[in-house]
Amino acid sequence: MLINSLVMSLNQLLPVAILLVLLQVVKKQSSLRICSAVLIGAVMSFLYMQSASWVSQWFEYQGLEYSQIGLCITIFIAVLVFALKQKSAAFYIAVISTITLYLSHYIIYLTSFWQNNDAGQSLFIGTLLGVGICLSFSVLLYFLMNAIKHRFGMYPLFTLLAFNSAAKLLVALDLASQIDLITNTSTVWDLRDLLSENSELGRVLRALVGYEATPDLMSVLIYSTSSVLFLLICYVIPASMTKERV
Repeated sequence: MLINSLVMSLNQLLPVAILLVLLQVVKKQSSLRICSAVLIGAVMSFLYMQSASWVSQWFEYQGLEYSQIGLCITIFIAVLVFALKQKSAAFYIAVISTITLYLSHYIIYLTSFWQNNDAGQSLFIGTLLGVGICLSFSVLLYFLMNAIKHRFGMYPLFTLLAFNSAAKLLVALDLASQIDLITNTSTVWDLRDLLSENSELGRVLRALVGYEATPDLMSVLIYSTSSVLFLLICYVIPASMTKERV
């Protein structure tokens, strides 16, 4: 239970922490804005969890999957808008949507085992360790990305943000395959012997850039296309606006 709690904490909290760090490096937000976004996201996660039985009845009992697909697409668009405009509204939408998507699963996990006296202590320790690891990693990532930004500019940051946002579309793709909206395609490569998704580094890379050891063709196409589109919009639109001003 201790290991399961730790792994669950990392899987659900690390993507939120990473996105917060990347957005913060793009444009620093006030502590009040960050805390309010996190608080609203936590409340939305709780409400989403409470309404799960009702939402699941939509679209012929596929409502949960459709709503989560919508959240993934919303995150991608909101992060892209924030990268372009640095608007606070885009920051709020991206953070709240990400917290709602990931924290709702985590809340379900916690409430399922919390009442079990035998599992309570392991659950608490595993959760505490997971939160501590996420915070430590976030601090290191923040200083690293700030140093890279000051040394090389926004290009590496936008690239990492594009990969991280494209990873959310892979989550949407996986949900779509679960409800037969799309069919799974053949596996393009298998890197499990080199780097498994279940290893420590594999989990970090999955949360950071959407790493998959055995992606299928559709995943590779969606990931590469959305990443390139993200970067083109980030670079082409500002460049065209600058030329118009000149």
